[in-house]
Amino acid sequence: MTIIFTSKVFEIIFWVVIILMKVLYAVTIFFKCKYDNKRIRNVITFLSILFPIIIGIICIIKYKRSTKDAFIILITLGLYLFSIIAVSAINTNSVQEKYYDKEGKAYTYASDITFTDTDGNKYTFNFDKTGYDYLYINGTDERLDANLCYLDSNGYIHYDDDLSITAKDETSCVDEDGSIYYPAKYTKFNKNGSINYSFDSGNFKYDRFGNAYTYDYVPYYDSDGNKYFYSFDSNTQKGTYTNISTRETFENEYSFVDENGYFVYDKEHCFKNQKDIENVKTYKDSSGKTYYWASGVSWDKKGNLLNK
Repeated sequence: MTIIFTSKVFEIIFWVVIILMKVLYAVTIFFKCKYDNKRIRNVITFLSILFPIIIGIICIIKYKRSTKDAFIILITLGLYLFSIIAVSAINTNSVQEKYYDKEGKAYTYASDITFTDTDGNKYTFNFDKTGYDYLYINGTDERLDANLCYLDSNGYIHYDDDLSITAKDETSCVDEDGSIYYPAKYTKFNKNGSINYSFDSGNFKYDRFGNAYTYDYVPYYDSDGNKYFYSFDSNTQKGTYTNISTRETFENEYSFVDENGYFVYDKEHCFKNQKDIENVKTYKDSSGKTYYWASGVSWDKKGNLLNK
């Protein structure tokens, strides 16, 4: 059975151990040294509580009764110092915040938590490799974008491959059918397996229609209602937009939104760069219509284009 101390309990244990060791050390100094008079004995004994190492050295060199007594003083001082180090080490492993999975199993670090889906597959972060960006499936190199991984009300993983789950409020997200979900990256399990989730609405990102998300790369829409998502390939160092329905990809360099916030791809590569407006790359086509580089824009909660 694993016992997890609270910080208050540990603080009490810590001081009890320290006081007991200080008393033991002071008693050793009192009885195992040879003093010229009682006054010196009392002063040395008192100072041993405040300055154990210095007094220990003085007693071993000047006031020891015998080599045996000097050895006893040295051993007691070693135990005293060891107790401080040991109790502090226990604090590092026992008092720090614990994280749990849906079964109530405790973990020291959030990145160690294992998630499962309804088919029994396991999903874990590989913090050393990609931090919290991806969840790896069953210990293999197959991975999912952690931003699109959600937990249902029973704590099982679901992957939002069509970006249909949006933030309902600060306490939950919702899909198009009204089912409740929680972003795996920002959700904790309580010790009893229940879900604990909260997200500051001030950090929501919004799409063309004012839908809120807990991640930065929100979906884009063209004027025909097609949805696109952005991804970045760290190997090629290039970004692309992908049509969610057809999986057709479009180079980031030639991807834009028009003044109504709709996605437009410059397939002829003919848009002309204009003077940037508030650090947003602005372009015009041959007919004089204005476009903004897609990766440089965002929307407010009403779906209005910002940065234009």
